[in-house]
Amino acid sequence: MSEIISRKERDYIRELAKKQLETANGKEMLEKEALWYTHNDCKSNKRPMITLERGTFNREFEHLWKPVCESETARNIEYYFHSNYIQYEYICDDTVMPKEFAIGIWAGLKPFDIDVKQEKRINETFAYKLDYPLKDLEEDFHRLKKSPRYCNFENSENYKKTVEDIIGDIMPVRLSFGPYVGLAANINCLMGLETMMISMYDYPELFHKMMQMLTDDYLELWDWAEKNNYIYPNNFNTGTTQGSYGFSRDIVSSQKQSGFNLGDTWGYAESQETSEISPDMYHEFFFPYYKKVTEKFGRLGYGCCESVSAIWEKSASNYSNLRKLSVSPWCDEEYIGDKLKNTNITYHRKPFPNHLSIDKIFDEKTFASHIEKSLKAAKGCFFEISYRDVYSLQGELYRGKKAYNIIMDCIEKFWR
Repeated sequence: MSEIISRKERDYIRELAKKQLETANGKEMLEKEALWYTHNDCKSNKRPMITLERGTFNREFEHLWKPVCESETARNIEYYFHSNYIQYEYICDDTVMPKEFAIGIWAGLKPFDIDVKQEKRINETFAYKLDYPLKDLEEDFHRLKKSPRYCNFENSENYKKTVEDIIGDIMPVRLSFGPYVGLAANINCLMGLETMMISMYDYPELFHKMMQMLTDDYLELWDWAEKNNYIYPNNFNTGTTQGSYGFSRDIVSSQKQSGFNLGDTWGYAESQETSEISPDMYHEFFFPYYKKVTEKFGRLGYGCCESVSAIWEKSASNYSNLRKLSVSPWCDEEYIGDKLKNTNITYHRKPFPNHLSIDKIFDEKTFASHIEKSLKAAKGCFFEISYRDVYSLQGELYRGKKAYNIIMDCIEKFWR
């Protein structure tokens, strides 16, 4: 039995939708939207795009949340609109106020059908501890079974119908699918980094066999999702990967209304758990499998915190659909800038987060120097800055907005 949403709640949500749409259709948002399309489709690198992910420090804004709705579903919808306005008012980055209500579809695996126990997070941090079930790959190999797959399509579709019933005549409600692959993360959760690294030396054939099994499970997952029509494009104002957005007119034809496949999506893959192995070992034990499970994506965003500069020449440069490459603080910025210059691969910079999150007093001069270095390294590239892993603004709610303005000043001085 579906939850009853009162007339008062419906009316209030409708007013929020109208207010958001008014902002979304304003000059500022339309200009930013146009910039995203030309940026993502590599039409112009007139200026870099800038985003700041709020999820890791959102608790500092919780006191601003004064919900009106009482039912859980209505309150969730209300929070969606509230969250968008927090980003607009306090962060003021290149996030575009949505004209649509986006609902994500997720599909994934339970690797090898093995349960992994996770200890509760410590207080309000993101810390946790895993009890790794695989202690020795040879002794425990018999435990590797077929990986069960899952997809939340039915829940997403039902939620879409609920939201459409309330605001569908005001703004479109759209589904989107963003495929994600983290093979190294899957293995790490099962055996931990130490055992993973030792297993490549002690049992190379078994390690390859394990990786092939997992790869086959992902390929079957993608086929299953396509055959069941779970795929919807994410080429509009919806999050794709690493703080970025999906705006694109090239990734899928506007005439195509159904029968979507992975080629109509931005996909994402990362392998930060392999940061401490050599480029040769990454190329042997991970790259072939990542390539297989991502090659059907229309566009690929690759990387998180790992140093992609170390694996660029032999591996990462050979992802044929690569369109955004994460350049973390552990990368050789100048090297990657040289390799991506005059290509259609975006230099997706993740600046050092401590400037925003650690210092009690925001050191604007040091911050600007950090950004200047990145701008000069990425000259001639399609360039995007996404601030991530910022766990606090030290109570300074407008620090994100201040940082955005400093970055824009640096762009004016060092980019144009």
